[in-house]
Amino acid sequence: MTTAYLASTGVMGLLVVGVLLWLGRARGWYQYSPAVSSGGWSPGVRRENTLARLAGNTSAWVVAFTLLVVGFVVGVVALISAPDGSGGLAGPALAAGGGMVLVGYLLFGVYISAKRRGHPSSLAAAESATVAGTLFLVAITVRLLLP
Repeated sequence: MTTAYLASTGVMGLLVVGVLLWLGRARGWYQYSPAVSSGGWSPGVRRENTLARLAGNTSAWVVAFTLLVVGFVVGVVALISAPDGSGGLAGPALAAGGGMVLVGYLLFGVYISAKRRGHPSSLAAAESATVAGTLFLVAITVRLLLP
């Protein structure tokens, strides 16, 4: 059992290093600036509601993600400290909820980053669907390889 945990940690470490190397060599798309049409919109006038302002605020995203992680940690601690009989259903529910949040966060992140790079909604949705399909294939492969 310990060997499986060590192997999993090694594989995840290699994956993190690979992603960091890939991001380091990626094209600098953050310098893209779309052309603004003169359709009655003035850069000095911003018409955004509170939710749109929070969605554009990096600090709000950091706080939301931190609260989400703390919530899952509290759920795990509650699962571990629960009496033997009452934690049986909470474990799979917590794992399924965490997996759904992770996959949703990844797919939504791919869609938003594609939109911010200037892609139309259809192409951003296609990129998000491609990532969803890749995750599905990885899940099937892992399920077939593990006993």
